[in-house]
This record gives sequence, C-alpha cells and structure tokens, in this order.
Amino acid sequence: MKVRTLILVFSIVLLFFPGMNGNKGEDRVSSADRTDACTDIVVGRAASADGSVITSHTGCCQECRVHVVPARKYPPGAKAPVYYGLQDVRKPLEEYGKIIGYIPQAEKTYAYFHTGYSHMNEHQLAIGESTLSQRDELKTDIKTGRQIMSIEMAQVFALQRCRTAREAIRLITSLVDEYGFLPSCGPESEALCIADPKEVWVLEVFSIGPEWDPESSEPGAIWAAQRVPDDHIAVVPNWSIIKEIDLSRPDEFMASKNYMQVAVDHGWYDPESGRPFIWQEAYSPYPREWAVSR
Repeated sequence: MKVRTLILVFSIVLLFFPGMNGNKGEDRVSSADRTDACTDIVVGRAASADGSVITSHTGCCQECRVHVVPARKYPPGAKAPVYYGLQDVRKPLEEYGKIIGYIPQAEKTYAYFHTGYSHMNEHQLAIGESTLSQRDELKTDIKTGRQIMSIEMAQVFALQRCRTAREAIRLITSLVDEYGFLPSCGPESEALCIADPKEVWVLEVFSIGPEWDPESSEPGAIWAAQRVPDDHIAVVPNWSIIKEIDLSRPDEFMASKNYMQVAVDHGWYDPESGRPFIWQEAYSPYPREWAVSR
C-alpha cells in the first residue's frame, strides 16, 4: 500500500508520489478577504483505483516554496524552537520566522518536505490542511493569548517525529494541549487530513480563548479526530465535517477530554436536552462566506 499527497497551489500542481526513502504573517488580511481558500479531499485505500491512500490540499498559502529538510540527530536535552511566521513568503527560504518558544527536541528527526504547511515525510506520512470557522468566544491570536503552537508548526513536528497517522494525531494533540493552540489564519480553527499507507484521519482543532493559562492543568485546545473509512472519500471545504463522536470506538474516534464540556459551559449544548452532541454544531455552526461555494 502507499500514500499520495496532492497539493495544488494556485495554477501549479505538485504531485508527490511515494518514492522518497531516506504566516500567513502577522499582517495577513482577514480570512473573510482571502482568495487562497483551502479544500482537502481524502481517499481511503479501498476507494482508490490502485489501493493508495490519498490526502490533498488545494489553495495552500503564500509560502508555497518546497524544499527538503534532511533527517538529523540531536544531543540529549536539546530544545526545538517553536516558530511563528512559517507562512510568510518574504523571508529567506530556510528561515522559518520568529521564535516564540521551545519544546524538547527529538534525538532523531525524519526528512520531510517543508513549505508553509509542511506536508509529507520519508515514511509516507502526509498531511493536508484546511482552515475552519469557529465561534468568536474561542478566538485568540498571538497578541491576545499565551498559546504558542500553530497548526503549521505542529505539522512540522509531526513530520519530523512520526511514522503513522495515529502517531501524528497523538503528537499534535499533545502539543496543542500542553502549549496551547495558536490560530494563525483568521483567527480561526483548523482541520488536518493525516494519512499513512494504511489509513487517513481528519483531525479538527479549535482554540480555547484568550484566557487560557499554560500553568493550569486545562488543555490548551479542543480537538476531535475521526477516521475516514477505507471505502470512503471525504471533503473538508474550510468547514468542520465531524458530527457525532463515539469514543467507545477508539479505532474510529479520538477527542480531547474537554471536547463536550466547553460547549456545555458556554451554553452551546444542553446534555439534558435528549439530543445528541454534534461537534460541528457546537463549535463551527456556520461556514464563513469564503467556504459556502464549496
């Protein structure tokens, strides 16, 4: 089995087939004015013609230059910088923006393709990205909150450190839980379509608002992930697509410990209503105008 990632940037089509072994800036325009909308299309291995797992990302961002970051080794105790500004095309090719924090470095990292939204590594782990809308009460940004982990930075760490989609989900969610999810587009929420040669998942991440304290024991994000069945195709058109969540089926769903409670606390869901909890309705009830045509 194999995984393919298809990235369309404006009128340029870049196809990355498995054969590799080895900011938007702070002054970005608002999401409502963007013309580089992102749609992800993902395909399970039983739904593709040749048994490939496919993830894709159309539109992308201004920083669409691609270069390979090689695998590296680091000494014990090393720190990895957390950058803000990966999507700013005005910087030199191998400069990644402003350092806003550090996390423990891995002793060994994998080679990967780097761009504004880094997308595939040497183990055929591939990631597509699509920004989602979220409620105003949850929004935060680099000026108002203490969160430091943008989705594009989390993608880099996942590609450097993970071999499978499930490993990537566990790492990305642990990073946004511990360091806080920092929106870098909008400030809206994000979806990642994460694939390996066997399966593909959709991970949706919402921010927790500007009052989050990294010293607290509370998660720095709200997130849920759903596996796309092998015989299915899914589309993420800049809008949440996860509906009901069944954590009794861990091979199909994952979620943060606060995935429902935040909605209850804000009055977006009443557990006494007798109605099921619908993730999309709770956190992304309306698509933005830039998403409705898709």
